[in-house]
Parts: sequence; structure tokens; C-alpha cells
Amino acid sequence: MADPIVPDDAVAAIPSRRRFFAAGAGAVAALAGASSLAGQSVGLRGKPLPTPVGSTVDPSADWKDPVLRLVRRITMGLEPAEVALARQLGYYGYLEYQLNASAIDDSAVDSYIATNLPMLSQTTAQLKAAATAANDNGAESVSQLRDATLYRAVFSRRQLKERMVEFWSDHFNIATSKSTYYKVADDRDVIRPYVLGKFPDMVRASATSAAMLLYLDQNTSRTPTPNQNYAREIMELHTLGVDGGYTQDDVAQLSRILTGWSFDTNGAFTFVTGSHDRTAKLFMGTTYAAMAATATAAQQRSEGDAAITQLVNHANTARYIATKMARWLLAYEPPAAVIDATAAAYLATGGDIKAMIRTILTPKNLMAAPAKLKRPFHFATSFMRATATEVYAARPPRQAMDQMSQMTFNWEQPDGYPDRVDWWSGLITQRWSYAQNFANANSTTTVRVNTLTRFRAPVDTAEGVVNQINLRLFGGEAPTGLKAALLAYLKAGTYSDARVRETLALAASSNQFQWY
Repeated sequence: MADPIVPDDAVAAIPSRRRFFAAGAGAVAALAGASSLAGQSVGLRGKPLPTPVGSTVDPSADWKDPVLRLVRRITMGLEPAEVALARQLGYYGYLEYQLNASAIDDSAVDSYIATNLPMLSQTTAQLKAAATAANDNGAESVSQLRDATLYRAVFSRRQLKERMVEFWSDHFNIATSKSTYYKVADDRDVIRPYVLGKFPDMVRASATSAAMLLYLDQNTSRTPTPNQNYAREIMELHTLGVDGGYTQDDVAQLSRILTGWSFDTNGAFTFVTGSHDRTAKLFMGTTYAAMAATATAAQQRSEGDAAITQLVNHANTARYIATKMARWLLAYEPPAAVIDATAAAYLATGGDIKAMIRTILTPKNLMAAPAKLKRPFHFATSFMRATATEVYAARPPRQAMDQMSQMTFNWEQPDGYPDRVDWWSGLITQRWSYAQNFANANSTTTVRVNTLTRFRAPVDTAEGVVNQINLRLFGGEAPTGLKAALLAYLKAGTYSDARVRETLALAASSNQFQWY
């Protein structure tokens, strides 16, 4: 787990590894002649690490190109071919291209996953049988899900979809420690089909997901003592927000309305009439009349459907989702005008996610937004994309990424991994170690960073390598000081592939690469 959150007035007392993100280009300038610097941090294999010096500098001050800013925000990291495509299509053309994800050919990624990670396409009954046969409680199916999540994030051409899969997976968070193989089906059937569709459809799909019902104990909720976990979280975290205008009595009433929502032994949603509370309820100002003992299962379930419709159509839900999406795509503290416009788009379109994204990501909004900090998953995938990593087996790089404290689908609380700079800025040494190890990956059976073809070509000189680092990691927008520092370090020793890899690791460890 991340280091504790520290108040702003205590920054001066934070150990230097956590002040790394406050460093600008000057943080890397110390790398010139680094081997002779006293007291410099040293990472794995004895390679030098950036010395945290300098003042807080927002790296986005060097990001002048609106198209590049858009690529940074709606992909898992800059990649030359993606940048070229975005520039060819233009700002709005590229945004629409990514919004229309189903039209993008992703067959290469689909083929890899079908061949190497076959459990992702299995039914819940098959996953359950496999878990029983292996006596692993679904561990292998969850591992395949994690492998596929990283592989798709790096190689999928549907990059905005992958960004939103990450977002909605946190929004409808389900920890695999409890849900096990049911989460494999949830990712496939609940999250991925709706990430660029309509928000109410995703809420309804989640409300009937075995993984969600199990995770929040809804499958055990029955009259006369209903479990309130899911009723509380669907309001606090999924729709209205913690300040969304509901009361504890509304939680209690909704838990009664949802009694009977469960799933069968194969993970299919089922409504258990014997568990349902048929007496009258009053939920958020709406009366649900008592039902006769002869009421059908469909009639009894219908009041749960009606209550969910109340939630997804509520103005507070529109504002809560608008705020959260704007924070994800634009800024930690998005302008009120952007939130207002996005909430209006939600209400006008019935929660259309594409319409909300278009409202948030205008060139004007994006050019005015400060940089955001890459979470560990984003940092790892952006490095792999920038280096055009050759992945022959997804598990080794995924397990290496897991060491940075953001193992996918492993957040135990229902609120999902935090999207906050203060939460993630205390994990610098983990990033340094990851960058150094990954830059040296050179296996033709697991993972390979091919520096010869990606960084030492077309010009195999120190200057040529730094130019490629600038293009691949920074989209050509690396500040002058950083480029000079990297070049000086590369020239300070014997020019070799090992020295190139060290320089690549240092570039990925720089302040500028931590942000998007």
C-alpha cells in the first residue's frame, strides 16, 4: 500500500525519495558525471538514480501541442505510430476515432489473448470447474485477467477504451480476493461492453453481476434482516455520491427493495422470491406499495429495477459522475464550468459517456489543465509503449508492474484505487527500480526492449539515442535541460548498449516522465 498521505505544510520534512516529483529538469541535471557524486541514490545493479533537487515545476509547461496533450490523456502512453495517427487525423478527428472503439481493428490483441489467455472467454461455470480441478480458488483465471489487462493497455489500438476500462473498474471496484473467478466474467460482461456506452446500462449490468453481488454481500441479503452493503455502495460510490442527498433510512429502504437479488451456482443472476421483502417501502420520496403473496418474481424484482432507475436518472448522479470523469480525464480539481457542462450532457443524453468525454476534452479545457501524475499501472504501460516493448509472455512484465503497489483488481475497499497525486507520490524508489530493470529486459522468450532497433537506429550515436528518447518517451517535448543531462550522462562513459539502457532508465525516472 502507498505511504501515508502527508499535508502540504509537511512537504519539507518528507524524505528525499518522495520529493522527487517536486523536481523539474534540474533533478536530472545531476546525472552528468553521476558516478562521482557523493550521496547519490543508487538503484539495482548499482546504477545511479536522479538526485531530487530543484523546485516544483509543472512539466505541462513544455507541452505546447494540443494533439500531443490529447494523446497523453486518452492513451496509456505516447507511442510514435499513435502520435503520427493523431496528428494525421487532427485533434477532433483523433478523439472521434478513439471514441468509436468498436470500429478500430484490434484483432492482433484479440488473437494473442485468445491463444495465450484462454480462460478469459470461458463461462463462469467453466471457470468454476477449472478452479475446482486445480484447487486454486480461481487464482489462475485471475492471473490471466491481470495479464490480459496489462497486455491490452500496452498493445490495444483502442486506447481510450482501455483508459476508461481502468476508470470504470475502479468506479465499480471488486477485489478478486473475495470475488475470485467471478471477476473474470464481470470484466468481460459488465465493464468492457459499456465503458463508452451509457452509464445507466453499466449500473444495471453491475447490479446483476455475481462478482459485485458476492463482493458486497448482496447475495446473502434477505428479509427480515437485509444486508445493507450493496444498497449503501450503489448510492455512495456508484451513483449519487457520498453527499448525494440520501439518508441512512434510504439505505435501509433500498436494502429491503433489493432483497432477493442473487445468483445461481453458475454465476447467473437470479431473483429469490423467498428472500424478498414484499412490504411497503419509502425510498427517496417514492413509495413502493406492498405486494401480495401471489406477486410473481418479475413483479417483485421490478421495484429494484425502478429504484436503480431513480438513482441513475438523479441530477446528483449526473453531477457526481461528471465530477469524477473530469478529474480522471482533465484535472484533479476540474473547473466548475466543466463539471456543470458535463453534468448537463449526462442529463441531456441519458448518461451517454461519449458525450461527456467530448464535453470534458475540448482543446481549450485540455490546454488549460495541469499535468496529472501517472499511477503505477499507467507508468508501467507508458514505459512499455514508449519503448515498443516486445512481449512474448505477459506474466513477467505484469508481475514486475505489480511490485509498484497497484496490482490490478486487488484494492480491498469498494472505492477503487485512488486517483490522487498525494496517494501515489510516495512510491518513487519502486518506479526507479522498475525503470532500471525494465530498460535492461532483453529476452526473446519473455520481454525485450530492443534498444538497437528502437533507440540506436537510425543514428547510432549518443545524440541519436537522446533524440529517439525525446521522440518516444516525450513526444519531442522533453525540456532542453533534460535532454542535455541525458546526453551528458550518455557521453560520460563508454558508448555501449548497456550505457544506452542506463540512459533510457534515467529518462523514465525523470520528473517529466511521471506525468501525463
